[in-house]
Amino acid sequence: MRSAILFVSFGTSYREARENSLERIYEELKETGRGIRVFAAYTSGMIIKKVAEEEKLHIDTVQEAAARAKAEGIEKLYVIPSHMIPGMEYDKMVRALEQYRSSFREMKIATPVLGEEKDCGRVIAVLRDMLDFREENFYVLMGHGTEDDANIRYEQMNDALMQAGLTNVRIASVEARPDLDDALRFMEKCGNIEKVIVHPFMVVAGDHAHNDMAGEEDSYVTKIGQAGYPVCAVVKGLGEYPQFRAIYREKYEELIG
Repeated sequence: MRSAILFVSFGTSYREARENSLERIYEELKETGRGIRVFAAYTSGMIIKKVAEEEKLHIDTVQEAAARAKAEGIEKLYVIPSHMIPGMEYDKMVRALEQYRSSFREMKIATPVLGEEKDCGRVIAVLRDMLDFREENFYVLMGHGTEDDANIRYEQMNDALMQAGLTNVRIASVEARPDLDDALRFMEKCGNIEKVIVHPFMVVAGDHAHNDMAGEEDSYVTKIGQAGYPVCAVVKGLGEYPQFRAIYREKYEELIG
């Protein structure tokens, strides 16, 4: 039976971030799939429209990609989402795909990076390898946050960081709790901190990373500086690190058994 991978992300309108993160994951999935067809789709209609207007580049919706796979005679579809948590965007993707399930002999959908609480430890091991947490610094990893119940995964990550002995690392999200104020209160109890390093806890360093995290006004960097800490930002999405991209290759291997 003909098989294919469908790689799904929220998307980004930042071309460099797309090339350094999403497109790298896409290419590595092609290598892992040993040459089988790989489709790509965004869940954000707004970003799809913006990229089309600014770059004249068409990116499929999830429905379009599934229909394209069906039209090409694909019988087994393995879906790899880039999403960090099983929140609203992940759920939207699953609902879209369920409409096409009968079009394939088999459709398997991988869980997000933090699909379950037990995944926190796996991600922390990868972060240690990637970011080389130094004891004299404090690290604030900025996540997106959501009103969905899946937001609890950020708090579970903070609990897991403590259990792993990484008391100088906290997750703070833009749109929910735990947020930057929570991180600042935690930092007050930590004693001497030589420098605060802010890094996206997002696959892509897009709008949130450039503006909410590292922008010149009302950003994580400015607020941490105003609190009296030397601070710097690393505007680099998690997907730009080979160690993190390996998670998606492993997801695919798990799906095919």
